[in-house]
Amino acid sequence: MHGGFKSKAPRYWLARAAVLCVLLLLFSVFSVVSVMANTVSATVLDGGASYTFSMNSADLESILYQAQQKGLEPLGPLDVAERVENTTTVNVRRGVKLRVTEAGQTSEYIAYKGDTVRKALAENNILLKKSDAVTPGRDMVIEADLAVDVKRSCEVTVTVEGKSQVVSMTGGTVADALEQAKVKLGPKDACNYSLEEPLFDKMNLRVSRMVKVTVTADGKTGEYEIAAQRVQAALERCGIKLGKDDRLNVSRTDMVRDGMAIQVERVRVEEETVESDLDYTTYYEYDNTLYAGEEEVKTPGEKGQRKTTYQVTYVDGEMENRQVLSDVVTKEPVQEVIRTGTKQKANMAGSQGVSLPGAGTFVDYMGKTVSYSSKMVGECTAYSIPGGTTSIGLEAKYGIIAVNPSVIPYGTRMYVASPDGSVVYGYGVAADTGGALLDGTVIADLCYDTVEECSAIGRRDMVVYILS
Repeated sequence: MHGGFKSKAPRYWLARAAVLCVLLLLFSVFSVVSVMANTVSATVLDGGASYTFSMNSADLESILYQAQQKGLEPLGPLDVAERVENTTTVNVRRGVKLRVTEAGQTSEYIAYKGDTVRKALAENNILLKKSDAVTPGRDMVIEADLAVDVKRSCEVTVTVEGKSQVVSMTGGTVADALEQAKVKLGPKDACNYSLEEPLFDKMNLRVSRMVKVTVTADGKTGEYEIAAQRVQAALERCGIKLGKDDRLNVSRTDMVRDGMAIQVERVRVEEETVESDLDYTTYYEYDNTLYAGEEEVKTPGEKGQRKTTYQVTYVDGEMENRQVLSDVVTKEPVQEVIRTGTKQKANMAGSQGVSLPGAGTFVDYMGKTVSYSSKMVGECTAYSIPGGTTSIGLEAKYGIIAVNPSVIPYGTRMYVASPDGSVVYGYGVAADTGGALLDGTVIADLCYDTVEECSAIGRRDMVVYILS
């Protein structure tokens, strides 16, 4: 039994050693495969030079670092490195200074070696027209710092004494444009740009010839020698400022002529507010508890107030017109009510009525306030004679009132109503008479078109207003 145990031990240890070797071999193979899977190929292009290598990282800084290890010159402050379409290929662009002079002004930009002048200008948002002049040429390849001169092709309008012409130039100054337009400036003439100003496209040059003008403004008249094209500019050069409402005897945009006389009227527009009283009206209320001729104030009258705003125009200090902008009643007037007696005293019965002196106003059946010169209170009757005529030859119809002409003359206009206003005859004219009028039985006989209408009055006390 002891001898058999010893013969099995070597086989056991050999088997375990074989398994360990196999595991070590598999680990080595997996490690190599993993390293190969993380390795990338990168290329850096720098002008005519190219650097290609393999590396484990694909970020831009690592690629540039590896390329520098292969001999790539480090990037300067103007240089840029750009990855080509998300690949591991990197393009290095070496920057140079680009100075561009245009219209007398010089600006500095960045360009890149190997680019053309055209591309460098376009990348810096300097766009060229075909007719523009560029020095050096647009197709020149940039290799170092470069100065470029751009002369724009432009059309310039030159206006002299109201006449304009267009000149086409490439570059140049205002003086060059005037020379090409054959315009010469006198010693006192003026231009809206200085002669040394560089030209630009669509530039408008206006030449003003020296002229003498007479200006009347603010009560003074003066003579001036100025160089200006338009009237308003001429006045400004004379030290005269115009308000927006001021008036001239010529248009502000008229061309200035030698010997021109300009008159200025100063216009001032203001708003003015005026407060004023509103008169109250008087209403007479007939009261049969008071004797005729007696009056009592039932409601005192109060004046109202109104506020009126005007727009007032003054020309050289004198008012020209006044226009109402608003008219507002801020307080309504209170109507005065007066109680007027109609009761007759015993000794007045059978008379021609009671005459109440004094003028006043009443409100007619249409709501209109009417003025009267005097009024009478007494008995009135009604009559109708269809087709008949009055004592003075008029047609007897509604509106004809018979009276005593010695008391109320023919032709007098009247308004007749009951004291309490419940019965209204209305407007009429004294144009007839009769026995009852002459003997004082009644003060007025009111004509109607029909007998039936006469019943509206019958025989009753009425107020006869003698109209103004």
